Amino acid sequence: MQLTRFSDLALRLLLYLAGHDKPMETTATVRAVSELFNVPYTHMVKVTHQLGRKGWLTTTKGKGGGLRLSRPPEEVRIGEILRTTEPANDVIDCFTQACPLRSACTLKEALDRAYEAFFRELDQYTLADVAAMPALQKLIQISL
Repeated sequence: MQLTRFSDLALRLLLYLAGHDKPMETTATVRAVSELFNVPYTHMVKVTHQLGRKGWLTTTKGKGGGLRLSRPPEEVRIGEILRTTEPANDVIDCFTQACPLRSACTLKEALDRAYEAFFRELDQYTLADVAAMPALQKLIQISL
C-alpha cells in the first residue's frame, strides 16, 4: 500500500505547522511551505484548500494572512487525518473485472482487515507525537 501524493503533502504541511513552539499561533503561507518542501505551489494550494474545507486548517486571505492549525496537535490522530485524505477505495477491486472467487474469497476480507489495522495503528500517534522529531525541528529552525 502506498499513500497518495495528496496525503503525503497534507501530512508534511500539518507536521510543519504542528512542529513549531506555539503551533496554534503559527501562521505560514502556502508559497513558503511549498518552497520549503520543494513541491509545486499549485499542488500545495489544492492540499491547503481541501484541508481547510475538512476543518484541519484555518485559512486567512490578504496581507498578514496564511494558514494555521484548527485544532491542537495533541488532539489530532494521524489515522484520522489519513481517513479524510486517502480515497475510500478497497485494497483490491473484485468488481470492475469480475473475479470468479468473489463469492468465496477470504483474501479480500484479510486485506480489508489489514487496511483497517493500518489506520488503527496510526491512531496511536498524534500530530504532536510525530512533529517532535529532531529533523523536523531543524527544518523549522532553518525556515525561520
